Amino acid sequence: MQTIKLIHPDPQDWEKLEKVAEIDRQAFAEDGISVFNLSQFARSGAVFCLLNDETVVAEAVILRNIHDYGAIVFGFAVEQNFQNKGYGYILMQQILREVTAAGITYLELTMNPEKLSAKKFYMEKTGFYKKAELAVHPHKREPRWLMRLDLP
Repeated sequence: MQTIKLIHPDPQDWEKLEKVAEIDRQAFAEDGISVFNLSQFARSGAVFCLLNDETVVAEAVILRNIHDYGAIVFGFAVEQNFQNKGYGYILMQQILREVTAAGITYLELTMNPEKLSAKKFYMEKTGFYKKAELAVHPHKREPRWLMRLDLP
C-alpha cells in the first residue's frame, strides 16, 4: 500500500533537493530552480514535496509576499513518470490547506496559455483565473498569463 504525504525537505537533504531540482528542470528547462536555491528556499519552509512512499513525485515552491497576504507559486511540477495520475491535484490541495491555515489570501503564478495541460489543470481543476496577459517570455518567446486563485 502506497503512503502519500506532503513534506518540507530539510535544507541539507541534498538527495531530496536534487530530485526536486530534477523535476523542476523537466518542467521548466533553463528556468528550473537550482539545488542551491532550493536549499535556501527550504530554510524558510517554501519548498513542498509530495512523496509516494519515500519517492519525491511532485514539488512546488511557494514564496510569500512581504507587502500583503498573498503568495507566488514559483515552481510547481510533477515528475514525468507520475504525470496524469492525480499527484499534481493532491499536491495543490495539500498546499491550499497549508497556505490557507497560514493566513495566505491568494496565490498567483505565471503560465504559458498554449500549454493546454497547464491551462486545464490551473483553470478547470484548481480554480485559478486569468488576471492579466504578461509580456512574452524573454528567452522562450512564449506568451505568459498571470493567474490568480483567491482563497477563503
